[in-house]
Amino acid sequence: MRIIGGLLVIILLVLAGGIATGFIDLQKTQAGRLPEVAVKEGALPKYEANVAKVQVGTRKETVDVPTVDVKKP
Repeated sequence: MRIIGGLLVIILLVLAGGIATGFIDLQKTQAGRLPEVAVKEGALPKYEANVAKVQVGTRKETVDVPTVDVKKP
């Protein structure tokens, strides 16, 4: 696989170099157009999900905060 990838990169570099230097000249000979596509009605899949109930709120809480003593040396 590594050899094939390396060869592909080398081929692309040679082609890009040929186009950049003018050795390969690409000319558009015919205008292109997009294909016609017909779109028909479809349906999405249906899902049912049972999820947990989450209650969000506030409450008063007392938290003990440690005291820190700093002594100068």
